Amino acid sequence: MLFLDLVVSYVSLICEISHDGECRLLKRILAFVAAVIGGYVFAVLTYSQLNLSNLTDMGVAIAFGERLTTTGHDLVSMTSMYLPIMTVALLVAFLIAALIIRWVPQLRTLGFVLAGVVGMFALIMFFKVMVGTNPLVVTRTFVGIASQCIAGALAGLIYARVSTRLSGES
Repeated sequence: MLFLDLVVSYVSLICEISHDGECRLLKRILAFVAAVIGGYVFAVLTYSQLNLSNLTDMGVAIAFGERLTTTGHDLVSMTSMYLPIMTVALLVAFLIAALIIRWVPQLRTLGFVLAGVVGMFALIMFFKVMVGTNPLVVTRTFVGIASQCIAGALAGLIYARVSTRLSGES
């Protein structure tokens, strides 16, 4: 994973400059940022493609270039609303997971993956209950909910892997 190697190299460079106690926190923060970005990109990619798939089901022809343009637009435009909300959901989920993982450290990766799934599912259900509908149209279907939960799982996997690799480097 080129992305993982870049994050590890960057953090290792910063940690040589920082104090030792601050470096551990910095590693966790950067691993979390990498996880959120990875999860967000996957969530928006699947969101865009599922929405476009719904249009093609209605008979609308969508060229490959339009798919790329729409996906790029969604990646940028959803940063102001969905990225911060997703960040909070994953932060809460990962903090709770970290508390539980202290008792079962051998299940660290599985714990963060499940935390990502539960965090995203809780986010979807929170909006369903509090707002009465789902702000993301695709989450009104099982496939849409599953796609966002898989994005949370991916974020959990990225966090577990990046934070493990970073702690092994120090």
